[in-house]
Amino acid sequence: MKQKYRTFLNMVAITLIMLAAVLIMYTFSVQSSLDTVKKDIEANNLNRVQFVVNTLDQNIDRLNMLAITLETDNTIALLQSIDVMSAFEQVQLIQNVEARVKLQSLSEGWSNKISIYSILLNQWIVSSENQMQSPENDSPQSGWKIDPVSGAFYKYKTNSELIMRMEFPRGNLEELVENSHQGENEAVFYHPNQGSITRKNANPLTSLILDQVVTNLKPASGTETVSVNGSDYIVNYVYSQQLEWYLIDFMPLDKVLQPIKTSQIWFYSACVMLFMAGLTIIIVLFRKVQIPILVLLKGVRLLKHAEFSYRIKRQSGNEFDYLYGQFNDMAEQIEDLIEKVYKEKIIAREAVLKQLQAQINPHFLYNCLFFINNMTRLGNEEAVTAMTQNLAEYFRYTTRLNEPMTRLEKELGIVRNYLEIQCLRMERLSYHIELPDDLSSIPIPKLLVQPLVENSIIHGIEMKRDSGYIQVKVERTERGILLIVEDDGTGMTLDEINSLMVRLAEPPVDTIGCALWNITERLRIHDPVHSGIQLDQSPLGGMRVRIHWSLPTNDRELE
Repeated sequence: MKQKYRTFLNMVAITLIMLAAVLIMYTFSVQSSLDTVKKDIEANNLNRVQFVVNTLDQNIDRLNMLAITLETDNTIALLQSIDVMSAFEQVQLIQNVEARVKLQSLSEGWSNKISIYSILLNQWIVSSENQMQSPENDSPQSGWKIDPVSGAFYKYKTNSELIMRMEFPRGNLEELVENSHQGENEAVFYHPNQGSITRKNANPLTSLILDQVVTNLKPASGTETVSVNGSDYIVNYVYSQQLEWYLIDFMPLDKVLQPIKTSQIWFYSACVMLFMAGLTIIIVLFRKVQIPILVLLKGVRLLKHAEFSYRIKRQSGNEFDYLYGQFNDMAEQIEDLIEKVYKEKIIAREAVLKQLQAQINPHFLYNCLFFINNMTRLGNEEAVTAMTQNLAEYFRYTTRLNEPMTRLEKELGIVRNYLEIQCLRMERLSYHIELPDDLSSIPIPKLLVQPLVENSIIHGIEMKRDSGYIQVKVERTERGILLIVEDDGTGMTLDEINSLMVRLAEPPVDTIGCALWNITERLRIHDPVHSGIQLDQSPLGGMRVRIHWSLPTNDRELE
């Protein structure tokens, strides 16, 4: 399966790898951009919050410096001896001090108020309110507190003659918070024990965000990312060293990164469209390229297995139609060539067999004619008649060259005719033919056994003076039959037999008779693997020739 669709699978793999590489690179790039933008936003917001807190600390620090400046002012320094002054002088001094304080407060440019309490007179000589409580009722401290009545921030500065109260309204911080609001940003002042200061139209989620942030606040600046109602927020906070409050700023991360995420969504949508387009291209290529290739491979495979009649009938509507046509033409030409070559091979084989038969018949005919001639001169009419009848049967059998094959019983019948003829020539000759009835109808080539019998007589029996005996037997084997021709003639040594077998494998020469070579060649044409001839010494004393004749599988099963 994998081998069959290798081209298609490679195309799919390449498409998927390219798409995956683009997605990975873009995802990495977008993530890097998001991280960079997030860090820039955090840094910018933190710097902006730090700037607001620094401005607040500078204003508070200037207010502290104003108190120190007022302490060293000559007019205010006279308050140290106000108790020894006359009533008129005291009123005059108080008016001058009040004017001096107002002048200094207005020069700061930040809304603030300074009140002075004279310990010597035990009263407020400069007051921001008509009825202010005595400082003794409010324990002076180093830090800033919130007045529960006015909501202003205040702080005391005390020495031996007077107490100076510095304050600024809550509105100063509200104004800073309001000015810090930009776009989606939301700012809030927070103190763990004194509550928070927000805009009038603050984000409803401010309290929820504070609940998650306040537990992790540190006495310094910091940045966190919190999630509220499924949305992420970047939270920056800076601690005011002067006021000891936190300025907390937060903004929705999703809205800030929305342009990038929108671009990301468009890109992924484009990737999906590219994937669908790639899938469409793959399907088209599969139908227009892969399937035609498989059809051609099937045709080549069938041609390899000798299915030369196969033709491609599919229409692809592209260049493969031309290839289909060329393949069909090629298959047709191969089929024609195979058929022609096969027929020519059969014709050539039949021609060779007829030629071999034509070579065998004259060899035997010459001997018979000489015998008839001799018997005629001697006046032995019975011998001539017997010879003529057997010879007529023999030539009636051998002259039908259009039928190169015959049944085994007919072949051995001709061998019997031949041996009868030889017995007429040599009275000392005897023979025995053994053919099982179940093998009588087996087809074999004509004149396959007769030349062997003839060789036994010529080269074995005739060369001895006493009687001769020839035996012909037929036996069944696993792949066909075994024909055995043996005699009790002079025979051959083992070296002579081996030398003869070597020469039979070569083209015939004058030193070898044509009979054995012709039989060997006919057996080779029939089946060069399972058919052949063997020569060895016979237990009778002469030679034994064994012919292995293979039969087709169907013939063996029928038998």
